[in-house]
Amino acid sequence: MLTRDDALARIARAAGAEDAAVFIGNGLNPRALYALEDRARNFYMMGSMGLALPLAIGFSRRSGIPALAVEGDGNALMGLSGTALAPAARGTLVHIVLDNEAYESTGGQRTPAPGFSFTTAARAAGYTTVVSVTDGDALSDALSGVIAGKRTGFIHVRTAVDSGPPPPRVPFHPAEITRRFTASLRTSDTVRNEVAL
Repeated sequence: MLTRDDALARIARAAGAEDAAVFIGNGLNPRALYALEDRARNFYMMGSMGLALPLAIGFSRRSGIPALAVEGDGNALMGLSGTALAPAARGTLVHIVLDNEAYESTGGQRTPAPGFSFTTAARAAGYTTVVSVTDGDALSDALSGVIAGKRTGFIHVRTAVDSGPPPPRVPFHPAEITRRFTASLRTSDTVRNEVAL
């Protein structure tokens, strides 16, 4: 089974190769991604549980840049209504749920995820590609396939609960996260329209 950090490292590699934007839900996942590979096109959600996907969908509608929405299962369950918006995306949108069946940042309480099928919900929502993976190579293959096909994809990733100390907090104020992110867009010649958050 994948660790959180292995999954995030592979996601970061795929995003970097395509200069994609990453919107990552709050909790430990953005902290871990910051520690692994900080980049200006990582939009770290700060205290907005369940909203990474709607932001990524809105972004995909205004730009020619691939957008990745990364959430833990708790975030995905909180913002489940966002999956219904997936068909509104344009271009490449990859929604990735890292599922360890726990609210890890608040003490490891169990989420309702064991009794819920994320992939069934994603298929019903109309994602073009829906896959569930448990190993790193399958995750990398799924990411490259969705991005290369310029599709709307959902990837469910089963991960282990992390047993180590929590990663450091993202040191940027939300205003600085927004400033860095929007500045990174101005340097891209792939942006079709002015993108404003």
